[in-house]
Amino acid sequence: KYVLGFIVTTIAMGLELVSNHLQMTYYLLLLVIVLGIAYLIDAYKKQMLPHYFKSVGILIVAVILAVGLNATNIMATKEYANESMRGKSELTINPDGSPKETSSGLDKEYITQFSYGILETFNLYIPRFMGGGSYEDVGQASEFYSFNVRQGANPLQAKEIVKNTPTYWGDQPIVEAPAYVGAVILFLFVLGMFLVKGRLKWWLVGGTILSLLLSYGKNLEFLTNFFIDYVPLYNKFRAVSSIQVILELCIPVLGIFALVRLFNDYEKDEAKLKALKYTTAITAGLALVFLLFKGALLPFIDFTGVNDGYYRQNYGQEFISAIKDDRIAMFNADTIRTLVLVLLSAGTVYLFLKQKLSEKLVIIVFGALLLFDLVGVDRRYVNTDNFVSAKQVDKPYVANQADQQILKDKDHFRVLDLTDRAARASYFHNSLAGYTAARPKRIEHIRDFHINKGNMEVINMLNTKYFIQQDENGVFAQQNPSINGNAWFIENLKAVNSPDEEILILDSLQTKKVAVFDASKITDLKPQNFKKDSLASIVLKEVKPNYLKYESNNTSDAFAVFSESYYGDGWNAYINNELTSHYRVNYMLRGLDIPKGNHTIEFKFEPQVVKTGSAIALASSIILGLILLTGLYIEYKNKKSA
Repeated sequence: KYVLGFIVTTIAMGLELVSNHLQMTYYLLLLVIVLGIAYLIDAYKKQMLPHYFKSVGILIVAVILAVGLNATNIMATKEYANESMRGKSELTINPDGSPKETSSGLDKEYITQFSYGILETFNLYIPRFMGGGSYEDVGQASEFYSFNVRQGANPLQAKEIVKNTPTYWGDQPIVEAPAYVGAVILFLFVLGMFLVKGRLKWWLVGGTILSLLLSYGKNLEFLTNFFIDYVPLYNKFRAVSSIQVILELCIPVLGIFALVRLFNDYEKDEAKLKALKYTTAITAGLALVFLLFKGALLPFIDFTGVNDGYYRQNYGQEFISAIKDDRIAMFNADTIRTLVLVLLSAGTVYLFLKQKLSEKLVIIVFGALLLFDLVGVDRRYVNTDNFVSAKQVDKPYVANQADQQILKDKDHFRVLDLTDRAARASYFHNSLAGYTAARPKRIEHIRDFHINKGNMEVINMLNTKYFIQQDENGVFAQQNPSINGNAWFIENLKAVNSPDEEILILDSLQTKKVAVFDASKITDLKPQNFKKDSLASIVLKEVKPNYLKYESNNTSDAFAVFSESYYGDGWNAYINNELTSHYRVNYMLRGLDIPKGNHTIEFKFEPQVVKTGSAIALASSIILGLILLTGLYIEYKNKKSA
């Protein structure tokens, strides 16, 4: 069904792209490649290569059209990605002066920070095999609870303490919950490997294996490095463990097809019983090995976490011993839970094959087992305590005394929160802290090289008017009297020869008087001195996210620095409504030649990529509409002629 398949693929792919999670779309592409290889082999065996390549050609055109429908967002994202930390860095040094590894994307260390441990694979099958989340509530029956009581905590205090027990003993820095697929669905997946035949099985198994191997990241370094170095775009994405979304799709699909094959007559009952025997031996046998022989599996299963040395040093060996006892208890409890679910699943299939249960009853039983299995684990991590009012979600932070003080100031400036480097200050102010996984790389570099080291000249050039600090009396706002302001005229414009020189010279630069530019990138700007008029002024008059307006007054030609990030792909500068060139100075800010006299200076965000992308999206929409109408007409004609 070439026409219908083309239309459905285009619409589905368009919706996938409009969800705007390009990392997940990229992983989908990897899965489609695995599917394509499996189907190519199958088409070759069945001598159906012409149909295969015709279908692939139609799918490629459908994807291209879907990309066209989303051209505006994709093109703008691609353009920004080059300026973000996911683009190639021009620096060849690290903040400590050591050589920086060159990469066209993210650093390997950052990409693989959240690498799935090889032993953690069994979390897919036994939920708390590695202790669950980073911190779990082990309850009042735990050894850690008894330990805290012995240390002098009253029962209420001990109850609160054990809610944050460091039970996780894997290698990842933070784990909110284990990547549990389910004992029941994995039982069905293994059963499907015996019952399901051909291309369907091989692309689902292949996708599962690829997903699992790539999720290991630095724990399977040769494969990860190959993908980072040679597979296009792979180095643009972080948190390699998130690729397990592929196996979380493939495993349940093959598991459901196992039930389909169980119910139909493609295989004889003897073959189905044989498959059940092998499946039960593998799944139940694995759980039994862990339950009975975990002591013999040392040093692989030792229940020791990467932070246990810190806990031992600060809280003592008894603290660690209590936590390890609880880790073992959790391991045993969840292994028994998995074993019981597998045996119940195997028993259900056996009774069906012996004609003791009908197909409908089998579906009901497996539905109940799946709900019990997955919801039971889910509720450990998402329950009624995690749901809050919409008002609390919309307003997650309450202004403290420092925030209230700063909010009274209606000028345009930035704030540096020295008490909390997370997002709280950004909720109320233009902040130098905060977090995004796609932050601009030059701001990131400025932060690492200078802000984190307390370089006041750099902090001043970023118009940081307030510091949020804390003393014994609480949180307070400290005003910075030496900020450069929103814009200022300089006395001297200097050239450097590389990005490395440009960022390093900020260590000693008097930013109120001197600005630097990279002569290797900017060829139409020359070093020069300026006569600074003590009465000269440049004042910010209007601020919008996509528009800035200044008024300047000077008796001679001058050069101004603006405390705004330079972004050449969209921001245009106008003097008295006339478009003029502006430049990147001081590694990340905007600089502009301003003639003498009174002038209105405007910065407008006018990205050409949006105009181009919108035109492509409109054309693609028209093409899709015409194809849709044509397809409906062909279907109508075919039905009428039939």
